[in-house]
Amino acid sequence: MFFKRKFFKKYREKLNKIKSKYEKSINIERNKFISILNHDIKTPILAQKQSLEFLLNSWFEDLSQEKRIIIEEIYNSNEFILEVLLNSIFLAKYEIENPKLNLEKINIIEQVQDCCEIIKQNAKQKQQKIIIKTNKIDDIKLNADRKLIQKIIYNILSSSVSSGFEESDIEILIKENKDFISFSAKNNSIFMTKEKLENLLKDKKDTKDFNQLGLNLNLNIAKKLINAHNWEIIANSNPDNSSEFGFLVKKN
Repeated sequence: MFFKRKFFKKYREKLNKIKSKYEKSINIERNKFISILNHDIKTPILAQKQSLEFLLNSWFEDLSQEKRIIIEEIYNSNEFILEVLLNSIFLAKYEIENPKLNLEKINIIEQVQDCCEIIKQNAKQKQQKIIIKTNKIDDIKLNADRKLIQKIIYNILSSSVSSGFEESDIEILIKENKDFISFSAKNNSIFMTKEKLENLLKDKKDTKDFNQLGLNLNLNIAKKLINAHNWEIIANSNPDNSSEFGFLVKKN
């Protein structure tokens, strides 16, 4: 019996060493891949984005409508690829590092306003208006990781703009009462069944529907970060073609 226990102990130790070596090798290869995405691929895409913005805003003011439409289509495709790439890099790094939350008092209204400034150009191209509605005049503060809450809000707003109908409003609802604080973005978009909505928020989904890829990454990352804060996710799609995504923070 003694020799049997000794044998299994040595066997487990050997297995643990093999497992540790294997995991280390995988992490090295994963880091290499992230580095390639972050430098070799992201850099030329950003250069294309800047060139297209220059074409649209500062050059060839006498561009015909047809040519401008073509450049805008290329710009939109570039924006989509860039967003998918940045989300993929963020997700890969986040899952490897699994960082601890650095909680501090955050003014959520300021965070929303900052994200709106970043995304307003995308909304403008779809002739969408972003309207912020809140039931509080004063600041609304909650404990959150500053970098992660920026990512949550930006991803939700980006999803609302990209999935929303053209010439429609994006309503940002920020509420606070004695029981909870909530943030959500509501848009006019195609109705999704409960099953499709749940599938959209999963880690893995069928990506044959290419148009849903960016939306899935945006919302999946937002969901992970919301869960990391121990908040509740808001995800609703209604038959009247309105959808709402966000989070709810219960007060202790």
